[in-house]
Formats: sequence, structure tokens, C-alpha cells
Amino acid sequence: MNYDLDRLQGSWTVTALEVDGQEMPASMLANARIAIDGDRFTSTGMGATYEGTVAIDESKSPRQLNMKFDAGPEKGNTNLCIYELDGDIWKICIATRGAVRPSSFTSTPGSGFAFETLARGEAPVAGTPQERMNVFGEKW
Repeated sequence: MNYDLDRLQGSWTVTALEVDGQEMPASMLANARIAIDGDRFTSTGMGATYEGTVAIDESKSPRQLNMKFDAGPEKGNTNLCIYELDGDIWKICIATRGAVRPSSFTSTPGSGFAFETLARGEAPVAGTPQERMNVFGEKW
């Protein structure tokens, strides 16, 4: 395993999310998590469970991460990402469609990019069930 993949092991709570330039309210992020175990990831809390493998390239600037989905609604897809890891804070910018990897930690309208900030560990569930909807308007 490479150094950053070792550092990513464990559970991460999504603390901020911007999709296509639109900031998601904190109540929508309640229970949104990514767990890394070896080179496997499980993402939960935004209306579905997504699973797959991660591949990291620490030699690039910004550092690159590929998420290859093998279970859930995105099965068969690969998202190209960049990431930054600073202690217990993980920032990741994800290309949610297409084959263009983000080059900066931003999400602009129509870009297809999602910019997430995660903190190590679990967070309590926030918001009412009505407030807890994913980015597609589905309750979770």
C-alpha cells in the first residue's frame, strides 16, 4: 500500500459538499460517510450505498484518485478525482461524469464536479427525515 492509502484507512464523515457549483445544506449531509478498508471503499448516506476500489497516484500534483464502482447505482463506472489529505481532513474533487479529471478543488455550474470535505470519524445524524434528501431530491 502507498502512504496516503494507509492514511485514508477508516471512516470519514462528509462535512461539506458542493455539486455543480451548488453548496448542499448541512442537513443533507447527515449520515453521509466514506469508509476505506484496504483498497476498498463504501460510500453511504446520500440515498444509496456505493462500493468499489480506490487507486491513488501520490506522484501527481494535485494528487490523483480513481474510484472504480463494482456495486450500487454506479456499478461499472470510474470517477476520476483529485484529493488533498491534511491530518484528519480529506478534500476530494470528483468528476461525476465524463473522462476529464478535475484540476482544482472547485465545482462550477455544469462542470459535473463534486467537491467534498470529509473529517475522520463518525458524526451524529442531523436534520429531520424531510431535510435529509440526497442531491437528486430522494429521501434517504
